[in-house]
Amino acid sequence: MKKLIIISIIILSVIFSFSQRFLPPVKDSYLTSSFGEYRDTGDKPHFHLGIDFSSFSRIGYPVNAAADGYVYKIWLNHKIYGNTIFLYHPDYDLLTVYAHLSSFNGLISEIANSVIGEVGNSFAEVKFPEDEIRVSKGEEIAYSGKSGEAEIPHVHFEVREIKKSGNDEIEIVRDALEFVDYVEMRPRKLEALEIRSNNRTFKLLDDQITEIPFATLPKLEVKTAEKIGNNTKIVPRKISLRVNDELVYEVEFDAIRNDEMYSANAVYGYGSNIFTYWIKLYSSSFITPIKVNRWNEIAFTLKDRNPAELILEDIWGTIKIYKLVLVKEM
Repeated sequence: MKKLIIISIIILSVIFSFSQRFLPPVKDSYLTSSFGEYRDTGDKPHFHLGIDFSSFSRIGYPVNAAADGYVYKIWLNHKIYGNTIFLYHPDYDLLTVYAHLSSFNGLISEIANSVIGEVGNSFAEVKFPEDEIRVSKGEEIAYSGKSGEAEIPHVHFEVREIKKSGNDEIEIVRDALEFVDYVEMRPRKLEALEIRSNNRTFKLLDDQITEIPFATLPKLEVKTAEKIGNNTKIVPRKISLRVNDELVYEVEFDAIRNDEMYSANAVYGYGSNIFTYWIKLYSSSFITPIKVNRWNEIAFTLKDRNPAELILEDIWGTIKIYKLVLVKEM
């Protein structure tokens, strides 16, 4: 009887979590950027910690609450995020973040205007008492803009989880596409265009084995992206390298700690920018997106010729595999 009850609880919680996904912040919009992308704007390179939705190039387009909750805090004049609102959702124990806004709605707008009257263009953070300003799922909370580092009006959307570590709080930013009720209807093309090894570049082609020479250790970097429709390009969710039938290296953009935001160069190689992603298949860093790094373990077991696979995966389950042979130079 206990087993049946436990199974029923698990099934019910799965159904609940699946049916209670977050609303997209912009109604009837589409994805323009993904989680974990490289950004070379601002003071120094950083990860893009959210997903972007089009506001159809309009300033003042309505931005809606993803779920029931309350206002946690707002940022004014942040150098990257611009005007931003944070909502806390008790049912999920998660924060949602809405950035690059032109203005806020209702009482928040009045408070923001009052603070701006005092601080002008300087940065300000305003925190609110728990449960003081309630919002409902789908409620209009703000309006799109291009504040902060945004060049074109859009809405930057994040999902954050706050975890305790001793007396400290750690904010983990999650891939919001895991949580939002969004279906991508445009055609998608997942591809790797080129691969670099020790400063030499090789074309990658479908249904063709590419030989990659290396000396002591293959320092590989792959130029990759997923094209969506006619005008959107995002970074793949997961990039893996298998050598001699063993998983050697893997990067997955499912979560990034907020304090790792400026560690993008640990994952991205030279030549990366907002439009081009060179993913390193090696690293000396230990940050959240690097899931597997076994080069030190297998470096001395490499043979003269080493069959390998470069595996790309997106969040919708598409997988693309490129065949390689890593050839040791004598």
